[in-house]
Amino acid sequence: MRSSCASGVLPRDQERTGNRKDKRAYARHSIESCRTIALRRLDDARRPCGRWFLADIVDVGEGGMCLIASEEQSLEMGQWFLMDLRAHPGFGQLRMQAQLRWLTRAHFALTFGVAFETPLKEVPVLSVERRNQRRDPNLEDWAIAEERELAPS
Repeated sequence: MRSSCASGVLPRDQERTGNRKDKRAYARHSIESCRTIALRRLDDARRPCGRWFLADIVDVGEGGMCLIASEEQSLEMGQWFLMDLRAHPGFGQLRMQAQLRWLTRAHFALTFGVAFETPLKEVPVLSVERRNQRRDPNLEDWAIAEERELAPS
């Protein structure tokens, strides 16, 4: 039986019990240190809403990924995101949509899993992080141009 790539079984739950079966349809591959990606919430019509925020990739597979965001985000189960993947050419696409499958809040971070709208053909090679400071994706040229396009006339 194939299930979604992020079935709601949290990795720490699997480690704690030791006998929980991983129900993901695709294997996940842990990440050492790579560049952050920008995410933006999508409304019910899948139009961008809110500001971009950054997240670190914890693991990735053909069907989805686990991310950590240090900013406080109000996320809802099943919510759709637009992910900007320009930091990782290995994805073979600039943007893709993904749906929130699970999340865990802590006082310092939000860990969450997303399922890609369309599974990847293979696990991408990710770019290594070389920056000392976290960037604000809302101040980058591509985000400013996008905001101008979305602004009501």
